[in-house]
Amino acid sequence: MPTISGNNDGPITINYEERGSGAPLVLIGGITSALQVWDLMVPTLAEHYRVITPDNRGSGSTVITDDDGDRSPKRMGEDILVLLDGLGLDRVHLLGASMGGMLVQEFAIAHPERLASLSICCSNVGGTRTITPDREVLEKFFASASQPTTPKDARSALGILIHPDSLTSCADTLDVYIATRDRFPHSPEELGNRAKGLASLDTYEGLTTLDVPTLVMTGSHDQLVPTANSSVIHEAIPDSTYIEIEKTGHIFFAERPDASSAALLEFLAKHPMS
Repeated sequence: MPTISGNNDGPITINYEERGSGAPLVLIGGITSALQVWDLMVPTLAEHYRVITPDNRGSGSTVITDDDGDRSPKRMGEDILVLLDGLGLDRVHLLGASMGGMLVQEFAIAHPERLASLSICCSNVGGTRTITPDREVLEKFFASASQPTTPKDARSALGILIHPDSLTSCADTLDVYIATRDRFPHSPEELGNRAKGLASLDTYEGLTTLDVPTLVMTGSHDQLVPTANSSVIHEAIPDSTYIEIEKTGHIFFAERPDASSAALLEFLAKHPMS
């Protein structure tokens, strides 16, 4: 896969993949994601856009020289700038999910002129306005994310990430999600750095002055980042569009990739790159 090298308070070489042609659409994954997490949506999106999927710092094949362990959304959001500058892209459509949604919020606040549109998925604004999940949900998530599991255990652990019906109705796409996550694991140390970094997020006030066409999209039954958090983001951003993908949880893009792609494409079609 190709790479982009640059500097964000230290050297970084970003591994990425791109498919399709047209206006650039950049997809940023979450706390346990490598770029392959988007594989269920990319074929459809790439029929209309040049889809660019990078590995975040600490994920997949992205390389950080002299890694200081900083995983704050603000720091990681600036890696997006390294990517865009390296690719020579002045403006893009940008989407982030979960932790990736936090990164793209920070990027949008700092660099709104680089965006044709913004999509924030299954995320929150941090600070006092965050609706937190049940403690048991968080414990199960980090336990399953940092330990090797059998296929049976992996499916069982998905219960906190999906709608109850999805284990049977979306079995094939969930198998793809599990295989991808298991192929590109994150160490307990990396997950700890990310959890520590996410605690610094507090974007609500910055979002209230954002002047970028924005889609806020979430699963209707998200337990990990409770669905109500997306309503808070929608409330903060003037004239934003809000969509819930029915009968899905936190990983709605893996449960119902066709519905998720359709909703995103409909939004993007209303905001073509000028």
